Amino acid sequence: MSDVVTLGECMAVLYPPDPVSLDEARTLLIDIGGAEANLAIALCRLGHSARFISRVGDDPFGRRVRAVLSTEGVDTSALLIDPEAPTGVFFREWLADGARRVYYYRRNSAASRITPDDLTPAQFNGARIVHLTGITPALSASCAAACERAIELARAAGALVSFDPNFRPRLWSASQARDTLLPLMRAADILLIGHEDAQALLEVDSDDDALTAAAALGAQVVVLKCAERGAHALANGQHITTPAYPVRQVVDPVGAGDGFDAGFLAGWLRGWSMSDSLALGARIGAAAVETLGDYAGYPRV
Repeated sequence: MSDVVTLGECMAVLYPPDPVSLDEARTLLIDIGGAEANLAIALCRLGHSARFISRVGDDPFGRRVRAVLSTEGVDTSALLIDPEAPTGVFFREWLADGARRVYYYRRNSAASRITPDDLTPAQFNGARIVHLTGITPALSASCAAACERAIELARAAGALVSFDPNFRPRLWSASQARDTLLPLMRAADILLIGHEDAQALLEVDSDDDALTAAAALGAQVVVLKCAERGAHALANGQHITTPAYPVRQVVDPVGAGDGFDAGFLAGWLRGWSMSDSLALGARIGAAAVETLGDYAGYPRV
């Protein structure tokens, strides 16, 4: 049994060890990355248990994904091998001026072939939270259907549904995303949304309007992540705010939102107050940006 079950795509990621463009790089580092896998790693480092449901190819990248997740303590028993499709890959640039560019090679990847049949009730038994993001349903119709099935299985297992829309313009337009993501957001018990995603999906500008619009979708708890401006939450009619955690130097912002989600959910799993849960989320998110790599900066307990 795992405290948290999550579903999504984990890819191989390659990036230069120094802040240079890919066309200038002579050497690339290789690691893994993906929103849901990042969250699972962060939770395990915080002392909780997490299961990751996905598919990888029968290739070196897929073997690396499984090995890294297993080493981090993530339950990979539901990580299937697809012999007919490759593991997704992406490349990242991190430049001295702060620019970050990502190049995805994930079309028709193994994870894009996830189906509802890959999910079983046993995978959800004992889970307290099932966490999903809006990246997974953007990959394919079968992935979107799998997310809907995951919510059904979460309800049957008595678990809460946590959802982060994680809107990715490279995967689909805002209007396309709204059609698919708004129903999933309405099904969430805990809605974790970045301020930029709120602007795109809820068509609002201010933080107050974003919180109000998100809460109107029906979640018990709504968290609005505002990066260096901290975070806000609405729960039981109360508005709680936490400042951003101090950051010595921003090296790589990738993985900060996933780390925040993990920290907040860890606080909830421990029965902490909303304020303390938000503060832990801010701390984990801040730790992520100080280190190169999707999950390298997440602290261990």
